Amino acid sequence: SGNYFYVEASSPAQKGNKAWLLSNLFPATAGRCLSFWYHMYGSSTGSLNVYNVDKDNKATLVWSKSGDQGNQWSEAKLTLESKLNYKVE
Repeated sequence: SGNYFYVEASSPAQKGNKAWLLSNLFPATAGRCLSFWYHMYGSSTGSLNVYNVDKDNKATLVWSKSGDQGNQWSEAKLTLESKLNYKVE
């Protein structure tokens, strides 16, 4: 149960196309769990990145996958830490 975000990687997609999913601002934390499922299948698959963006818009890459990850849904779990209020992009 839930929602999903779909981005087409094959034609008519163009190399360099980007899609962004932006969160609200969260308070500083010593550790907050982020979990999500992803499905990255096919030879045209690009990258899926998760950034921790502080209130000054400094982005830190906290998770990344690139290319074909197989024809299945996979779960990602990571712990977000920030001394400042932050967003997830």
